[in-house]
Amino acid sequence: MLFWFLSIIWLSLIIFLICLFLYLRKKKNNEILYIIIPLICIGMWAIHWLILLYFGWFKVDYYDYGIWAYQGVPYTDFGFYYFAGRQLLIDPNRFYQKKHGTWAITSLPFFLMLWAISLSLLPYIISYFIWYILHYISAVLFVLEFNKILKLLGIKEKIHRFLFLMVISNGNLILFQFALNQSKFLLGTILLFILRREIQYNKEEKQKDFKYKFSTYFLFVMIVGMDPYFIFLLLIFIFHDIPFGKLFKKENLKTYGIVTLIFLGQNFLFIIYPGLIFDYFKIFRDYQGLQFSLALYYLAFINTNFIIPNAAKFIISLILLIILYEIIGFLLITKKLKIHEKFSYFAISFIFLNCLVERTFIILFPLILLLFIPFLHQDEIGRDFIKKNKFVLIGLISVLGIYLSNVTMEGLNLHYPDLFGGGTGLLIFTVLLGICLLKLYLNKDFYIVERKQEV
Repeated sequence: MLFWFLSIIWLSLIIFLICLFLYLRKKKNNEILYIIIPLICIGMWAIHWLILLYFGWFKVDYYDYGIWAYQGVPYTDFGFYYFAGRQLLIDPNRFYQKKHGTWAITSLPFFLMLWAISLSLLPYIISYFIWYILHYISAVLFVLEFNKILKLLGIKEKIHRFLFLMVISNGNLILFQFALNQSKFLLGTILLFILRREIQYNKEEKQKDFKYKFSTYFLFVMIVGMDPYFIFLLLIFIFHDIPFGKLFKKENLKTYGIVTLIFLGQNFLFIIYPGLIFDYFKIFRDYQGLQFSLALYYLAFINTNFIIPNAAKFIISLILLIILYEIIGFLLITKKLKIHEKFSYFAISFIFLNCLVERTFIILFPLILLLFIPFLHQDEIGRDFIKKNKFVLIGLISVLGIYLSNVTMEGLNLHYPDLFGGGTGLLIFTVLLGICLLKLYLNKDFYIVERKQEV
């Protein structure tokens, strides 16, 4: 109960910081306040979890609230990385055969090799807190990169960027990242860096030389190694500028070769130990099988309160996956969308159609927020701003509601208040998000004409 009230204190402090920004935003000596406040908010949620650890919520080697503990600190995603890295040093051939916790590791060898030569060599507790600090630094860089993308996409006013940044910097979803002490903020920072640089190069019409391509694909393949589902974004990125009739042009064949060589170079253990390929395939198959037994995150409360036949789950999941892959296929083929629009459409499709999406919420929702930018009327103020941007604001509030909701794959967090009725709130906010996007894009021509008239 004490930590439940601590969450309320944080939320109250966040509201105070917002009011402070609104009061001071016109003063010249507070020009960077709009970026500092979201970073402070992330820091508060990181401190929140450290307070839980300090007061001994975790005992040694036990299981509670869906989270394992080891040596007094959580054995979550960090534990998977740490012991997987050690396994690489002990016996790489059994890397994917050994489970690290409740699940086998799904990352490709390169990412865990980085652990094997660094943090996995240190004592568990020391490594945990080093990674925790790096995790927070990654979260800071994540917000900074997102802010740069907002600037490049034409959001000029700081107060408008502040709205977007506050949405992605608060709530149980942020707390959950630090509770698991995972790598999603690092992954998201690299992805936003790639996207921001691509937008910047296209905007300035810079030539993309070999150095640019190699560094970009090296980072992108690394992302895929951290979370294999992002291979879809890699494919979208590769084929974005390649017309269908020029797929086998010499220059494009070189690009495919570069990506292939980078992948093989990063994951050379697959060549040295071919058995790892089959072991990884079995793990990936098991995870894919979960698609047909789990409910979509926004329908989880239905799955909890009602008995749904397994056959019905299987059929629905299969239909949703087919639709998802068709959308991905369309994004691969079409040349009418910009690269950030393709990433955003992939994100919204993944959110609505994939049952394993919760692990990537922290990355996908910022991409979804980019869909609202073309419809933001920036010249209005006061009531006119709210009236003109009502669907954009409702969409932002919906995403913020999902961030603040107290439901994850592990269930309720007993140290965070249930603000919106658990799964019911997730359903309401997700439906609102979908309605707002549909309303805006179904009337896209109207909004474009209106914005041109204002300019």
